[in-house]
Amino acid sequence: MDESRLRTSLLLRMVLIGALTIILLIPAAIVESLITERNERKISVVNEVSSKWGNHQTIAGPILTIPLKYTVKDSEGKISSYTNLLHILPDTLYSTGSISTEIRYRGIFQVVLYNTKLSFSGTINTADIPHLKQSNAVPQWNDAFFTVGITDLRGIKENVVLTMNSKQFSAKSGVRSKDVVASGITFLPEITEQQQQFSFSYTLDLNGSSELRFVPLGKHTEVKLQSAWNSPSFVGDFLPEQKTISDNGFSAKWKILELNRNFPQSWIGKNDAVDKSSFGVHLLQTVDEYQQTYRTAKYAILIVALTFLAFFLCEVLTRELLHPIHYTLVGLSLILFYVLVLSLSEQFGFDTAYLISSLTILTMIVLYTRSIVTYKRTAVVIGSVIFVLYVFLYVVLQLEDYALLIGSVGLLASLGAVMYLTRKVDWFSFGKKTE
Repeated sequence: MDESRLRTSLLLRMVLIGALTIILLIPAAIVESLITERNERKISVVNEVSSKWGNHQTIAGPILTIPLKYTVKDSEGKISSYTNLLHILPDTLYSTGSISTEIRYRGIFQVVLYNTKLSFSGTINTADIPHLKQSNAVPQWNDAFFTVGITDLRGIKENVVLTMNSKQFSAKSGVRSKDVVASGITFLPEITEQQQQFSFSYTLDLNGSSELRFVPLGKHTEVKLQSAWNSPSFVGDFLPEQKTISDNGFSAKWKILELNRNFPQSWIGKNDAVDKSSFGVHLLQTVDEYQQTYRTAKYAILIVALTFLAFFLCEVLTRELLHPIHYTLVGLSLILFYVLVLSLSEQFGFDTAYLISSLTILTMIVLYTRSIVTYKRTAVVIGSVIFVLYVFLYVVLQLEDYALLIGSVGLLASLGAVMYLTRKVDWFSFGKKTE
């Protein structure tokens, strides 16, 4: 390429700078891929540790299941029978409990684990169940059973005993039917047709990780939880009716009625809507370095473009031209910033990593600029621009809900500054030597 043309052609220089900016999208995309890979590595470590302790737990129950035996006669007079399962939910269901948390480390990764001690109580009434009054259905009371759904049975720490009408029944492993829940424990109580009102209670000592949920099976369901964890995120179909969050922890209370959910009090056969109505709490880690680093990397092309614009304006205003290699090296150092943030945040946290990385890159670019330009004030200007950009980016990351507003205002201010600084530039004389 003709050197004199490169020096005198404003359009050619703008095209080259724009092409370099676009080319730098490639290493920026590689950095984003690296962040995703490290985040997936963290998820795999969390899953590995959780699988030995207990995964996310969802508790549903108890559910009373009564087999119904039907007898039918075909056209030839042959009699046959078959059995369907009738599932009956509690009239009232109350649960209270506490969650104690701990953080386990696997290498540089953190895993939030918990142990919860929950007490359940309530009533079940079979008097007004229409399925039990069918003339051709015979309830098999001796084969009735209670099911409590628990997502990960490995988290159970103590034997579970169901107290029903002053009698106690120990839990059996597994579920007898997967019509309602896929995994859990079963109780085989003594149930008779005459006994239509059942009061029950049981306790759970359960390990889990990150999240605890409940299914509102009662006509009237109340759940009360408390914990010393001070950054909960309430998840699922229902938010707490009452909640208190402080530095010392949180407490929450849910109240759900039968009318709030999309399944009835009793039915025959399978029902997939039950698990979809769960609610609970996610023990949120307040700082997710990978999420923040990934959001930071999303602004890489903007930081590079604005920095290149600052260099180009310095060229225009000082008539001191820079080589495309200078732009390339500065651009690569700006991309390296995100790799530094990623690697350091795994060790020291995002805020510290961002501070160290930004100061390192800022110092390196300022010293490099000072060594390649004649006007030393250019290095000061470039350093000031990069400093403002990094401060601006950090503010945008912190104000997540207002990121679009702050970002648009910042871009508008940048464009206004460029227009003001270049308002008297004679663009047609660019490249001509002046004293």
